[in-house]
Amino acid sequence: MSAEGGAGAPPVALVAGASSGIGAAVARRLAARGSAVALVGRREAELKEVAESIRAASGTALPLALDLAEEGAPADAVAMTAAALGPVGLLVCSAGAIRLAAVHETEERHWERQLRVNLTVPFLLAREVLPGMRERGCGWVVNIGSGVGSEVVPGSGGYGVSKHAVHRLTELIHEENRDRGVRAVTVAPGWVSTRLAARPADLGVPEEEVLDAEDIADTVAWLLDRPARMSVGPLIRVEPTASRAAAGDAMTRHLNRSRAEGAGRAAEENR
Repeated sequence: MSAEGGAGAPPVALVAGASSGIGAAVARRLAARGSAVALVGRREAELKEVAESIRAASGTALPLALDLAEEGAPADAVAMTAAALGPVGLLVCSAGAIRLAAVHETEERHWERQLRVNLTVPFLLAREVLPGMRERGCGWVVNIGSGVGSEVVPGSGGYGVSKHAVHRLTELIHEENRDRGVRAVTVAPGWVSTRLAARPADLGVPEEEVLDAEDIADTVAWLLDRPARMSVGPLIRVEPTASRAAAGDAMTRHLNRSRAEGAGRAAEENR
């Protein structure tokens, strides 16, 4: 099996945002499929835990504790991966920042952080790996987007805007590189049970109706098994079956609940 679409060893993978949630699940799945995986994220202790779990299953993992939003960090991550494991043949961007608010309530620093992490970092990482992929005639760029990026969800703020933009970034990468053997896809999940998302119980939704990180790892693995002649995407939405677990509706209810709780606390403090 080779995610690069030909014979030989699976490609070296770099997973951004690999310390927890979707990124960690995807990293473990890629390692189980035979890829040497660079794990990139800010939380060093958690990265090491993911790396140890991969090594315990006889996989190869390189934890790189970097804040990819920092100047030069994406280039450093790619260079360090290449030096230790070989050139990156599979890039997965799962790092994310989220701060829900209406546009008029959004602070500039929160807006800038979300656009930097959710959009600029995938661009910078892709810019680093694409020349080598084009030269070798094979490679994958997989961005983890969001169903919210395909909808207009009031209160999604910089998160919704940045995820919508990363969908277009992926489309550009796809069109510019499809004749060079490089495939680009955005996997856009709906509501996934991670620590960045609302808790299902808080919104009256059974846990089993919400996606989990392994569902997204399964989707990425399925993508990589498509033959080289097949183009899938470049946008693939993965949603819960139950309508009450729809991402946009859940985000709206979560934001309304948070506002109501905030107003309640303010009223108590002013008594």
